[in-house]
Amino acid sequence: MVNARHCKNDIADVDPQLHFPRVAVISTVCGVISFVFGCGVRIVNLPRDKGKLPIQPDRLENMHQVPLQQLRVLNLTDESANYTSLSESWFVFDASDRDEDDESAAGIGNQLLVDIKNVNSNFLNSEECLKKAMIALLAENDFEPVSYYCRSRNHAGYSCHGHFDEAVMNLYTFPFHGVISLDLLTRDEEDLISFLEKIEGVFAIPEEKIHQLDEDYPPPQMTWTHKLRNFRHEFGVEDYHEGGKSVVEGELTQDILSQPGFEMKKQVAFVETKYQNVHFYEAINTRFRSVASYEKSLSKDGSYESLHPELFRQDKIVFLDGDSQSSLYGEAVYHEGLVHAAMLTHPNPKRVAIIGGGEGATLREVLKHKTVQEVVMIDIDGEFVQLCRKYLPEWSDCSDLVGSTAPSCFDDDRARVYFEDAFQWFIDRFAAGKRHADPEEDFFDVIIMDACDPTNDFVTKLYVDSTFVWSIYNGLSESGVFVAQIGRSSSHTGGIDETKMFKNMFEEVGFESMHIYDEGHSGFYEPWSHLVALKSAASRKLWYRNSAQTEIEIQKRISTTYSGKPALLYFDASVMSSYQLPDKVHEDVYCRLQERRECKAAWEMIKNHTIDVEIINTGHAFNPLYERNILHYEPNEGSIQSRVFVWL
Repeated sequence: MVNARHCKNDIADVDPQLHFPRVAVISTVCGVISFVFGCGVRIVNLPRDKGKLPIQPDRLENMHQVPLQQLRVLNLTDESANYTSLSESWFVFDASDRDEDDESAAGIGNQLLVDIKNVNSNFLNSEECLKKAMIALLAENDFEPVSYYCRSRNHAGYSCHGHFDEAVMNLYTFPFHGVISLDLLTRDEEDLISFLEKIEGVFAIPEEKIHQLDEDYPPPQMTWTHKLRNFRHEFGVEDYHEGGKSVVEGELTQDILSQPGFEMKKQVAFVETKYQNVHFYEAINTRFRSVASYEKSLSKDGSYESLHPELFRQDKIVFLDGDSQSSLYGEAVYHEGLVHAAMLTHPNPKRVAIIGGGEGATLREVLKHKTVQEVVMIDIDGEFVQLCRKYLPEWSDCSDLVGSTAPSCFDDDRARVYFEDAFQWFIDRFAAGKRHADPEEDFFDVIIMDACDPTNDFVTKLYVDSTFVWSIYNGLSESGVFVAQIGRSSSHTGGIDETKMFKNMFEEVGFESMHIYDEGHSGFYEPWSHLVALKSAASRKLWYRNSAQTEIEIQKRISTTYSGKPALLYFDASVMSSYQLPDKVHEDVYCRLQERRECKAAWEMIKNHTIDVEIINTGHAFNPLYERNILHYEPNEGSIQSRVFVWL
C-alpha cells in the first residue's frame, strides 16, 4: 500500500535512465508500433553520442528492415533534444527470437479505464508517490518496466506514462477535485478484471483528517470500463480459449464490462466449476437508477430513497460462460412468467419437476402454489447451486412464504434436489420401455425446463434425438403440462429461428396443444420466448380462461406472505391474457416455414366466418395463425368464435 504521507524521494531498485523523458518517447513510439502490428520489437539502448541504431553486419540476415521515411523521433545527443527527419534512416526490427507459438504475438489486447474520486490530494500531487504506485501495481503482475516518467501540469497534478513489456499505463491526477484517471492497455490475452482490486489498493488512498473535529471525508469511489481491443477473431484469438470463447467475452463484456453507463461495477465472485465459468456482478445501470439515489437510500434522512431502499439497490447479475442468466431486477418477471402460466393451465398440480433452475427462483415460484406436494429439481452443477445460495440468496428465499418449512426454498420439505444430468435422469425413468425402471417415481403434473442455453444441448437433445422428448411425454400425467424457455424471440427479418424447429417433434410424440408466448421485461434487453405443450387438448380451456377466471384461480392457489406483501410481484390475470395471444411474428415464421395448406385455408375461413373441421384439426397442436384469430371451436355446436381485430 502506498502511503501519501510517507512517500520518499527515491525509488528503490529502479534504473534512473528509465524515467529519462527522451528515452521514454522512443520507447513509447516502439511500444505503439508493437501494439498495433503485433511484431516483436527489440528496443536497443541508443548511444547518446550518435543518435542512430547500431547494426551489426553479421546479423542483417535475421533483421526485417522497415523504412519509416516520415517518422520523426528525438535526436538523442548531449546538446539538445531536437527533432530530426529520418528520411534516409531505417528502424530495424529483430524477429529472430519470436516464437511462432507465443500467444502474446497475436493481435489482441485488453484495456482498462478507471476513474477514482475522493482520493487523497497530497498523494495525487506527489510525483514520487505516483511513480511508486505505478511500478508497484505492474511489477506485482510480472510486467517489467522499460521506461516511465511523470510530468507536472500547469496548476496542480501530474500526467504520468509508463511503458512496460506487454503493457502501457497512463494516469492523470486532479488534486483539487480528488480525482485520478487511469488507462491500462496490455497485449496479454488475460483480462484485467483481477487488476481492479489491486488498483483500488494502490491508488484509492483516502483523505485524512487534519484536525480531530473535522468531518469524515467520503471514502474513495471507483468506476471503470473494461474493453477487449483489436480485431480478436480475425487474429485467431478463439484458438487460445477452450471452447473458442474468453471468460470475459459475450454478453458479460457487451452488457457490463464495456458499458460506461454501469457504475459501481464490482465482480463479487468468479468461479470455474466443473461445467461452466460463473461470474457474479453488482452494478448500477444509470439508465434506470442513479448512484446519488443509491447513496441516499443508505442514509436515514427520512427521504423517499431511505424509506424504500429496495428500489435503489445495486443490481445483481449472474453470467454463465459469459452469457447473462438472471438479474435482481429482472428475475421475478422471468421466473413468474415461466412458472405460473403453466401451473395455472393444470387443474390441480401436485407433483412438479424442474430441469435446471440452479438459482432456486423457479423452485421458489412453484412452492407458492398451495396444491404442490412435491417438487423434484434436477441440475447437473451442484457447485453452481451452492454459489447461488451464497451470492444470490434472494432468488431462493422462502422465509416470507406462508406454508414454507424453511428459510431457503432448497431446504423446504416439499423439495427434492438432485445434482445429476437432468436429461439422463428422465431418460432412465421415463423413456420408452423404461417406465417401470423406477416404480417409486410417479408421474409429474407439470415439468418446467429452465435450461441455461436452449441453443446448445437443449436443441441437440430435443431436435436431433427424440428419446428425451418421449421421456418428457411419458413422465407427465394425463393432463400434464410442459413449459420451457426457448431463447430470444423471433424477428420478422431474422428468418426462421432454428430454436423453434423442435416444436414438430413435440407434435410427433403426442402433445395435443402447443402455445408460444413472449416476455419482454426479464432484463435480457430483448423479448424472451416460452413454449407450453399440453398433453391433452382439454387443457386448452384452462389456458384460455378469461381474466376474471384467472384472477380467481390465482387467489385460490397462491400462498400469502407473513409480511402481507403480494406473493407475486409481476404475474397477474392481465399478464396471463397477454400470453394467450401469440406474437404476429410467430404466425409469420410459422407460415413462412413451408407452404402450409392450413395457413391459406385458415385465412379464408376466418375472413368468411366458415367452418372446415379438417382445416382446424390440421396442425392443431401448434398453429399460431389459428391461435391468434380463433378463440375456440366447439365441434358439437358447429360454431366458431373469432378474435378478428382488423378483418375488413
